Amino acid sequence: LEPHEKYRNVYNRKGFQTLSKYYLQEAEWFHQGYTPSFKEQVNVSVITAGGQLLSIGLLVGMGDVATKEAFEWAIGNTDAIWACGEVSRFMDDMSAFKNGRNKMDVASSVECYIKEHNVSSEVALAKIGSFVEDAWKTLNQAPFKYPTIFPVVQRVTSLAKSMTLLFLDKRDAYTYSKDFKDTLKRHFVKHIPL
Repeated sequence: LEPHEKYRNVYNRKGFQTLSKYYLQEAEWFHQGYTPSFKEQVNVSVITAGGQLLSIGLLVGMGDVATKEAFEWAIGNTDAIWACGEVSRFMDDMSAFKNGRNKMDVASSVECYIKEHNVSSEVALAKIGSFVEDAWKTLNQAPFKYPTIFPVVQRVTSLAKSMTLLFLDKRDAYTYSKDFKDTLKRHFVKHIPL
């Protein structure tokens, strides 16, 4: 970073501190055997999905395009940053639910929704899927809502789009990288016959 860009590290540090605080909350819930309400779980797990920190990290290397206004926008956890986290978290939780829960994980948004609303897993997955659709609507509106930082908003939207490569069709290519390897081959290695 150039000397006049060093202030960006402060935002990175704040984002990491926020992420660490929420990771600690999840760890406390796990060790206490506590199943949070759906709202509690979402308020914590959307942050632990890493959307905010990854968004800030993307801005650090963007040069003059990433202004102080853009960093304030990202660290403020605006609606678009939150929606990016929702896409990541909900898609991850739906795929993890399909593949079975790790005994060392805190309850997912799907499990919390099932418990709180006393519904079947199919109903919960459909509802969580509708939350993903709502998050996409927010992300699609963001470039119009924040035109002064359009390139930054575009990067955040692209980050959310990349989650579909990892979690589309409720597969978990993040945890089970073989799935992701096949996806990468299809997109970037194997030629499409003409």
